[in-house]
Order: sequence, then C-alpha cells, then structure tokens
Amino acid sequence: MATSTAGARPKAVVLQKPGRPRMVVYVFGRYIRAAHWIRNGLLIWLVLSGIYIGNPFLARNLTAEASNVFVMAQVRGWHVIAGWILLAMTLVRIYQFLFVRPDGKLGLGAELRMAPVMFSWRAWRDQLAFYLLMKRDHPHFTYSNYGPLQYLVYTALYASLLVISITGIILAAPFLASGIGVWSAELLRPIEVWMGGLANVRAVHRFVMWFFILFTLAHIYMAVWNSMRTGNLLIEGIVSGFAATDDGEHARPATDEDLKPAASAKGAKTGGKKA
Repeated sequence: MATSTAGARPKAVVLQKPGRPRMVVYVFGRYIRAAHWIRNGLLIWLVLSGIYIGNPFLARNLTAEASNVFVMAQVRGWHVIAGWILLAMTLVRIYQFLFVRPDGKLGLGAELRMAPVMFSWRAWRDQLAFYLLMKRDHPHFTYSNYGPLQYLVYTALYASLLVISITGIILAAPFLASGIGVWSAELLRPIEVWMGGLANVRAVHRFVMWFFILFTLAHIYMAVWNSMRTGNLLIEGIVSGFAATDDGEHARPATDEDLKPAASAKGAKTGGKKA
C-alpha cells in the first residue's frame, strides 16, 4: 500500500511494509545515473579490448586490404579513446568529491565531509554485523551516506582509475605520433622510469584491470543482495532515481488521517510527534 504524504504532487511516497515503513524518495539525479552507466559501459569495453590487445586472437584476412582488416590498430584506437573519456569523467567525479558542497556550491566536498565514517568503530561494527547476517536492518549513519566499507572501496576505486589511466597513457604513447597522448606521456616519463620501464607499467595496468573485474562482480552481488535484504530499492534507484529510505516522521503505521489527501504537511508532522 502506498500513500501520498502531501497534496496532489507528493515529494515522497510511504510504503507500508511489515516491521518498517519506508519513504520512496528521489535520490539519484540524471547526471549521477547517466555517469554511472556510461562508466560501466566504458569499463566493459576497456576490459574486453584490453584482453584482446594482450592476446590478439582475431586472425587477419590475408586476402583483403590490410587497411580494412587491421583489427589491432582499430581496437587499440577505440581503447585509447574510451580511456580518455573515462579519465575525464573520473577527474570530474574527483572534483565533485573534493569541492562540491551539498548545496551545489564550491567548498569542502559533501562526500569528503563523510570521511569520519572510516574511523568510527561503531560504524565498522554495525556494517560488518549486517553483512555477516548478525543483524537484520542495514545500519544508517547520520554523518555519511556510505558505510565505512563502501567509503573505503569507492575511494580505492577512483584512486585505481587514476592509476590505470596514467599507466594507460604511458603504454599508448609508443604507438602515437603526436598529440595529447605523446605530450602527456612525456610529462609522465619520471613515473615510467620510477616503475622500472614499460614491462612493469604493463603489469600494473593489468593488475588494476583485474581489480575492476573483481570489484564489478562484487559490486553487482552486494547491490542486489542489499536491495533484496533491506528493500531499499537500490537496484531500481540507479535506473529510475527513486530509492527507499527510513524516515523517522513516518516510521509508524499510517492512520486514517494520514491517508486523507487533504491532510496538510503540518498535520502529518503533528501526528508524527504524537506517535
């Protein structure tokens, strides 16, 4: 059963569920959802094309013009293009993390402010207890949208995106004649020397690729498991933008007064205090 909380155009919907009602609210904006799926698509292509570059298993047709069937050059070219797009999106995301406040203005980033969750033993205890099936309800933190495990993994994820982008630029430079790739590789030459040459750069590049593969599999599993166990509509939310969340004011069974369309927000708030 779903009920409106305010007038003809509700900003949220109360879902009555056994044990704990929920508020379905708009939490994922258009940019967040679009960027999420674009990054996923880019990573899938980069992994598949990277595997081919490492082991070019598609045979060339020797009877056709070489310019039409030079598969390796085409795959490498689109691999590099996708890498630059992913790097640009990563830099925008890191900028948002560091400098975009909750109100959208510049300042100390909203997600950067959530860093204390990493150092809260209670947060670690509650989240691990949830994942180890020692408690039913997902822990919620008043100062962070993430649990400490998510915060740690997502921070490592974007750091890894920078690492794989830097190593990718270094690896692509020998196949380029000019342009931003060659210029960037020259700037990154000290890193190549520090890492011990292209062979080690390639090894790090591949290692981080496997991190993304394992992260993606774990991310899909945990997101589906979390959504099914807690009913937070997490999977649906990254498509539609709407997800379920707890709301102290409505964390009670709905009354007849709550179900009246003409009920004012003030009346609903008063009813929430009496409950």
